Amino acid sequence: MEIEPLHPIQIERFRSMSFREKMAVSRGLFRMARRARLEAIRKARPGLNDAEYHRLVAREFAGART
Repeated sequence: MEIEPLHPIQIERFRSMSFREKMAVSRGLFRMARRARLEAIRKARPGLNDAEYHRLVAREFAGART
């Protein structure tokens, strides 16, 4: 997967953000990633209950590396 480079205006905006703003953005991205993974697991493994889906997502995210 290739990631598109950021536009200079985006870079300037990120640099001007306060720590609190950056944390809010990161929390939103993390939540979005978890929701996307949850939906992918639901599609791949139908028939589990919600607790099992959430446990699988938590296990994946706990073992993820950057």
